[in-house]
Amino acid sequence: MDSSKACPKCGGEMRQGEMLFDVSIMMSNPMSPLGGFSAYSAAAMSDHTTASPHWEEKTGRRKGFILKSDEKKKLIVDGYRCKLCGYIELYATEEKLE
Repeated sequence: MDSSKACPKCGGEMRQGEMLFDVSIMMSNPMSPLGGFSAYSAAAMSDHTTASPHWEEKTGRRKGFILKSDEKKKLIVDGYRCKLCGYIELYATEEKLE
């Protein structure tokens, strides 16, 4: 993508960036080693991380040996934000996710 991009709404400078989501993951064993719940085990029940969104689309091909299903590809979602008005444009780039 072009790094010197003008905002289509106000003409301001657009900055390239990415959208991230905060995700809480619940842990599987909240019990303390002594049995029952404790303050320690309650704090260890979830973990916090971030995740990037992706775009998924069908390729038009079918895959599978016995049970056929539509083949899908995942694309990276990238975008720009205007420094003046905050307008955001998102793009699904052809670089595949790992």
